[in-house]
Amino acid sequence: MRSLVKQLVDREISRRDFALGLAALGFSASAADALATALGAGLEQPLPAAGVSMKGTGAEVFVETLRAAGIHTLFGTTATGMSPLFDALTQRPDMRLILAVAESQATSMAQGYELASLRPAALFVPGVAVPSTLNNLYNAWKDRSAIAVFSDSPGGEHPGRDGFEQMDDWLAPVAQFTKWAWQVDNPGQVGEMTRRAIKVATTPPGGPVHIRLPNGILAAPEVEQVIYPQERFTVPGGMRPKPELVEAAARALLEAGQPLLCAGSEVTRAGANAEFLALAELLGARFTQGFSVYGDVPVRHPLFGGFHGMGFPRVAAGTDVFLNVGAPMPDPAFITAPLPRTTRVIQARVEAEAIAMSQPVDIPIAAGVRETLVELTEAIRALATPARLQAISGPRLAAAREAAGREADRRSQAAREHWNASPMSWERVSAELDQVLEEDAIIVPELDYRIPYDWLDLSPGKKRVIGQTTGFALGWGIGAALGVKTALPDREVTCLLGDGAVLFGQVEALWTASRHDIPVLVVVMNNRSYDNERNRIQASSPLWRDQQTRAQWRDVSCYLGKPAVDFAGLARSFGIEAASCTRPAELQQALRRAKRVLAEGRPFVVDALIMQLDRGMRRTEQTWYPQVSIAAARQRKV
Repeated sequence: MRSLVKQLVDREISRRDFALGLAALGFSASAADALATALGAGLEQPLPAAGVSMKGTGAEVFVETLRAAGIHTLFGTTATGMSPLFDALTQRPDMRLILAVAESQATSMAQGYELASLRPAALFVPGVAVPSTLNNLYNAWKDRSAIAVFSDSPGGEHPGRDGFEQMDDWLAPVAQFTKWAWQVDNPGQVGEMTRRAIKVATTPPGGPVHIRLPNGILAAPEVEQVIYPQERFTVPGGMRPKPELVEAAARALLEAGQPLLCAGSEVTRAGANAEFLALAELLGARFTQGFSVYGDVPVRHPLFGGFHGMGFPRVAAGTDVFLNVGAPMPDPAFITAPLPRTTRVIQARVEAEAIAMSQPVDIPIAAGVRETLVELTEAIRALATPARLQAISGPRLAAAREAAGREADRRSQAAREHWNASPMSWERVSAELDQVLEEDAIIVPELDYRIPYDWLDLSPGKKRVIGQTTGFALGWGIGAALGVKTALPDREVTCLLGDGAVLFGQVEALWTASRHDIPVLVVVMNNRSYDNERNRIQASSPLWRDQQTRAQWRDVSCYLGKPAVDFAGLARSFGIEAASCTRPAELQQALRRAKRVLAEGRPFVVDALIMQLDRGMRRTEQTWYPQVSIAAARQRKV
């Protein structure tokens, strides 16, 4: 037995072989597992730089390589070919499999985990189900999320015959949505390619990768590998900006009459949100939210000027110096207005290839975002006295506070008309959520409206937004919220999404929430309609545009109220408590109940019936739909 223990601690044998050895000595399976677990503390010591040799199945080598990279959570689904992987996980209690019943949702869960933890996520799916991941793999690719996607595959003894689960090239479908893809055909490279997948995925700018591990590779016995600590393959991302560029940018900002700052996801990924805000306040400069998967700036701050992505901020007019930090440049491709041609542009990004991609840049800074913001702030302070800085920022801040106060009053006045209405207004539901949610709650939205941003206290150290994905492919939010909660279990997580989004292949995610006791609040903003889609379709309609034919226009595809889906009932079918609300008083009661259920460690679903809005953001009610009945066309009633 002493020899077995030494081999296990030295990683010369796997937990499975250790258990088999103990069984040969007369130990029961439970006793062997308990002893292996007790020895686990010794196994979790940091790996030596030279690595540790091991022998096991290909799947065991794979799992040990994940562990060496600090990855102890694997998202995925099930398949026969993954049997060796399941064995390897069973023998390692510190590894947890978050199981989904649909690969697309497993993918969004992995992405939510990555977005919240800022660490690489690992996903394992059946090879034949890789196409099912593409919807949310596309979202992860757009958001630069570091996800290592692994898949199995049947043996290739008879390639090229269009056989069982075969196609000519299984890597080709993921090519557009990954930084790198590979199939491992040599068991001796399982560890190498797993490490490389993590390295490529996490190297800025991050992104998904795909590694295919055929069943024979996973099941290969007696695979000998050296398990290295992942940090030996990690390249530090911090890069200082060139001093001359920092000084030029500092002078430009100091001399600007109307500077405008813009933040993107690289600010959050660098943990530089406070530095960005400090720079804006130092100059009294207005700032916007760039096209990003994060809420990178506090939208309640008086200097906040709107969204430079899926929005047209009025503060951009007249901008003479624009500092873009970690975001795509404002461009019609992101449904926003470009800057005035006379604007002097400073662009600072880690993703160097995105600088000056389609628009000219005056001062390009390819460097770490935090380093750039810190050194730029220091340079401004060195170039200007405190009195001069106060003279610059003071009037700007005062004007911004006055304008923000007027805008808040306008919103409050406008919200009064429907404050107590049923179906409820977006404003009332958002305000009630702000009152009930924890001060540091995380909001994961998948919505077509930003109204909740005006009513939720999204400020530094308070509520935070993760989402929505810049891919905007529906079917993302619930899975992403479950991944966020898995990464940050001590933060309250709420998913806000429309009824149309839930119906877009997300119901299955409730199974995972229930199975793994993931206490996430899901609020379905249910207007029984694809609201904004209807409005956009109407705006593009030749019938609607012509005054003479406008009366003929109909909403053919966006009414979802027939049948009226009982989302609370769907949740209960998964063993999840839920409530349906049509009035504010019912919503208040449901949210109080939800808080108790979340505290007990279980998810909760609120089905909130809200009013539809037309293109002018006015209350409307569109219920017409084409009366198409297949049954009515029958000749035989069968």
